[in-house]
Amino acid sequence: MQMRLRRIGQISFIAMACAASAMPVQAQDTASASGDAQPGDIIVTAQKREQALIDVPLSITAITGETLARRGASAVEDVQYSVPGISITQFAPGQQRVQIRGISTLNGLPTVGVYLDETPLNLELNQSGQDVRLLDIKRVEVLRGPQGTLYGQGAVGGTIRYITNDVNLREVEGSAGGEVAAIAGGGTDWKSEGMVNVPLVTERLGLRVAGSYQNFGGWIDNPVIDDRRINSGHALTLRGKLTAQVSDPFKVTLMVQHQNLKLGAQNLSDENQQVFDAIPTPQTSKVTLINGLGTYDFGPVTLLSSTSFLDRRDLLTSDLTATLAPLLPLLGISAPVQSISLPNRTSNRIFAQEVRLSSNSDGPLNWTVGGFYRNSRTHLAFESVVNPDVLPAGFQLLASDGTNPSNSKSWAIFGEASYRLTSTLTALVGLRQFEDHRRQDVVSNSFGAPAVDHARGTYKATSPRFNLAWQPTDNVNLYGNVGRGFRSGGFNVTSLAGGAFVPSRYSPDSLWSYELGGKFQSADRRIVLELAGYRNVWNDVQSTSNVPGFPTSFTSNSGKVTGWGADGSVSYTPVSGLTFSVTGSWNNMEYRSNTADHLVGDRVDYVPRFTGSASAEYNFDVGSMPSFARVDFQHADKFQVFLRNFQTAPVRSDEQNILNARIGTSTKVWNASVFVKNILNRDSVLYPAYASLIYPARLEPRTVGIAFNVAY
Repeated sequence: MQMRLRRIGQISFIAMACAASAMPVQAQDTASASGDAQPGDIIVTAQKREQALIDVPLSITAITGETLARRGASAVEDVQYSVPGISITQFAPGQQRVQIRGISTLNGLPTVGVYLDETPLNLELNQSGQDVRLLDIKRVEVLRGPQGTLYGQGAVGGTIRYITNDVNLREVEGSAGGEVAAIAGGGTDWKSEGMVNVPLVTERLGLRVAGSYQNFGGWIDNPVIDDRRINSGHALTLRGKLTAQVSDPFKVTLMVQHQNLKLGAQNLSDENQQVFDAIPTPQTSKVTLINGLGTYDFGPVTLLSSTSFLDRRDLLTSDLTATLAPLLPLLGISAPVQSISLPNRTSNRIFAQEVRLSSNSDGPLNWTVGGFYRNSRTHLAFESVVNPDVLPAGFQLLASDGTNPSNSKSWAIFGEASYRLTSTLTALVGLRQFEDHRRQDVVSNSFGAPAVDHARGTYKATSPRFNLAWQPTDNVNLYGNVGRGFRSGGFNVTSLAGGAFVPSRYSPDSLWSYELGGKFQSADRRIVLELAGYRNVWNDVQSTSNVPGFPTSFTSNSGKVTGWGADGSVSYTPVSGLTFSVTGSWNNMEYRSNTADHLVGDRVDYVPRFTGSASAEYNFDVGSMPSFARVDFQHADKFQVFLRNFQTAPVRSDEQNILNARIGTSTKVWNASVFVKNILNRDSVLYPAYASLIYPARLEPRTVGIAFNVAY
């Protein structure tokens, strides 16, 4: 059955020569778009100006808030395989690693840029991106391929942008709703959310407030500590936006968002949905974000200023008893060890400022120039806690602790200019100059020896972009794009290596991408097709190496990765109300040189070779009530993680085949639906167990629920 489903997905991809985007729906703000946008066009701001999706000469998927609601998505991972090229590995909410087009590593800085409106969300210390809850979202934009020119360092594989709904300065709006669902063999998921929009001064001042509370029912038990559903928890999200139209050309918006995530444990278990940890392993994450956005329309040009502050505090506790306890007899310690825990506390405080000036011309030349500054302070505190009764007096080899404060101050100047060479041919050139000043000061008492690590470094990069687009009609866009993405360098903690050689720092890595693509749609929008093929060349890849004999790792630059890929999507509406969609993505990203952790021919870790989806939606009336029925199927090949440092075979995830369905009805005031997620009740391994990770991450069991919402 698995092989058959896999073949169906791949044949659909090849036959339709496509792979990746959501079903087109009515755009929510087409009236505000520039250019020749038509009713039904989705408007995006991927190039930091409003454009119809088909007019953007880049590989983009845009999913509107309406589509996300129809699919019952609470976070982007719920629809990940419906977006070509994207794959998310996640232990639990709040702990996710995002990759696009096969650009993925365990350590080093993130390879995908993530934004909430104009605020960058990426952290400096690791790749645990913020789990953005889809609350009052206008749309989600996924930009595939390096976006180094406009979005800077970290956007090597691409960029994800979460666009929230604007304040309505004219009308009062409100909504409230919730859902409840039962997990097979587990607890009860439930969610409540609401939104209120109030014009305080009509057309001049308005306030929009939204909030949600989501309860995770959990389905994993721990018989050792006699605790059921240990991965239960909750996520609270609150957001407020205050907009002032100071004058006709001058607009200011202040946004404040707070998210509080708490879980009893990560979604890790054996095949019986059990773990045998000796201690509780809770996880918490608190994020507060403040953004001030101002725009001034001078007529020929628009000036934008975005000022952001992000404060994030995380606690993640790991049980290392099974990993480290076997080392004790080697040290002459024979007493039994009840537990070895590793609580990690991380705080991130990030200030970011961007200023842009963009042209508003209807002529052949359009341009954007800007500057960016970011000051990121990260503090990591860790402590390995061993039952002290088993250690000889003064012998604290495994009872280690430390702090790792680090700071990054970076700046960039950037610009893009496009020129319409003819009525159908447009050329674009972009450039970004980046500089990053980093420091790290580590104080540790690890493996029996106190140590101090001080490191300083400056990293620079230049990222160009070249694009040529041909639009023979309003419904066809063919383009070629060449772009460079980059990640800054960083430092290793040498004192944790137990005397083994570890390089004190690692260098930046960079990627060149060469892409040809096309977008096509029929005049009546019944057929929408997107295709793209690309070649990636990734140099000086930042990857993970392990210190033999010690439960620690470091980051190093490990040669070259290259590969070809293709992604795209197609949607077809044969009759009014019925729409079929197919998406897919394929790549063969492989190492081209031997490294400490990979050999020539090894695939990039965590990356499925093929992902795809298929969906069908039928809209009909029940009496006078508009109704719908929708089925979604998502597929991902297995991926693997090579363990050359451990001199053992690679570990692999399972193939993913996820089937969901939803049926609903509505009036002008309310809507209701029933849904089933993971209809096949697949117990798939999403992330394999290896090294200190004793249990794999698994797919949530079948979940059946109902949802209800009212709006005015």
